Amino acid sequence: MQISDTGITAVVERGIKHEKGLVADDVDVSTSQGIVTLSGSVGNVFAKDRTVRIAESFRGVRGVIDQIGVTPVSRPDEEIHKDILAALRQDPATESYQVTVSVQDAVATLAGSVGSNGEKELAARIAEGIKGVKQVRNDVAINYLAKATDTQIANDIKARLQWDIWINGELINPAVKEGKVTLSGTIGSTISKSRALEDAWVYGVTSVDGNGLKVEPRASKGAHQEHEFASRSDSEIKKAILAALHLDPRVSAFSLAVTVEDGGVILGGNVGNLKAKTAAEQDAKNIVGVWRVDDLLNVRAKEQYTDAEMEKQLKAALAWDSALDDSEINVTVSNHIATLSGSVDSGLQKAEAQDVASRAKGVLSIRNHLKAEPQFANYYYNDRPYYGYDDSPYYSGFSGGPYSYQALDYDLGVYEPQLYLTDAQIKKGIKDEFFWSPFVDSDDIKIAVSEGVATLTGTVGTKIGSREAENDAYEGGASAVVDQVKVKHSAWWWKW
Repeated sequence: MQISDTGITAVVERGIKHEKGLVADDVDVSTSQGIVTLSGSVGNVFAKDRTVRIAESFRGVRGVIDQIGVTPVSRPDEEIHKDILAALRQDPATESYQVTVSVQDAVATLAGSVGSNGEKELAARIAEGIKGVKQVRNDVAINYLAKATDTQIANDIKARLQWDIWINGELINPAVKEGKVTLSGTIGSTISKSRALEDAWVYGVTSVDGNGLKVEPRASKGAHQEHEFASRSDSEIKKAILAALHLDPRVSAFSLAVTVEDGGVILGGNVGNLKAKTAAEQDAKNIVGVWRVDDLLNVRAKEQYTDAEMEKQLKAALAWDSALDDSEINVTVSNHIATLSGSVDSGLQKAEAQDVASRAKGVLSIRNHLKAEPQFANYYYNDRPYYGYDDSPYYSGFSGGPYSYQALDYDLGVYEPQLYLTDAQIKKGIKDEFFWSPFVDSDDIKIAVSEGVATLTGTVGTKIGSREAENDAYEGGASAVVDQVKVKHSAWWWKW
């Protein structure tokens, strides 16, 4: 199979259509020399961002030009302004941010100052999630408490890139001058490039230029042959996890105990909210060499809230969330446990509602009984949640992609019933899915199909490859998947 513009367009269109909760018919896709252009209109910023991430997640895509317009539900600017302020105050991570908000013609402008780029981006994401917002202009300044040298910044970026499971093995060169970062080199996928740009925002950075970082899709073997493959010690893994937790604005305020034994991680200590707990777990899972995380964190709210207060807060947050427009969600809170019931249009919305509940102050646990159409939706873990730095890109659940929902700890893959397929047709379909995923090397995974059940065996370098392969097997037509793929507990390293 060849990577052609026609093939890329087809697979991106299919990916968008498979994403329940997006209005795929209003998005047009075209491709020229591997550059995908998205145009058309969606109903909220959430759907716009999700669509871009889906397009980025396929092998062969060298870049994405986003020309998608947002046509949100019509709301007075005063109401939008009020809800953004309430959302920022209500979120446990942003309640203390010195951020001001103005809204004109549904365009929200954020100003003020925060202490890191993670905090700046988190404030913007919360504003983007408010119903009626067409665009967010993020003019928030970053005021670092201390100055970092260019050498320190460069070393921090190199370490972060080396340990990120989404970047592992890619040769990227960061150059830093007066806090301004320029990335150069090659990387295997557009989604990994987006992740690298995020990773470059370590303490002290004032700007990041990724124009010198080129996407060179790799069809199979050879992606990392120029690098050294070596196991890393538990102490090194622990150091990388602590660094990731420090950069996460949802977690950085808490002192967590991290224990690593043979690549298995135990998180202990107290956090102030449920979202911080799930964010910390996801941060650990994103580190190369980690194969299991036992999240023993306790949620201990700084302030005491009554069940009635939490219920009121959660209902308001669900009401102003643009991704949950027209959903029917009932909320009850008893003994700090939030129960969600009713129905939503998609698994995407079900995961979003769970994420909203996890950010409600005082909520210690969530029972998500929402019914999502289609009823046969399946959920599979993949990368990170949608909101914070934890929170940054999952992408698609069907064929690669890094934007999943931390709240459910699963990637959202919705698999529709297949027409009758022979075992041979299913096997070919799985191979085709492997081809389009930038994180799956088909040479590393063997496929056997019997009576519709696919068995996957082999060894891959990271958990991404394993999870993506399982997702791809369902997309290829398998009725069930026996995943026997093993993950090497080691990492790619190189000399700079």
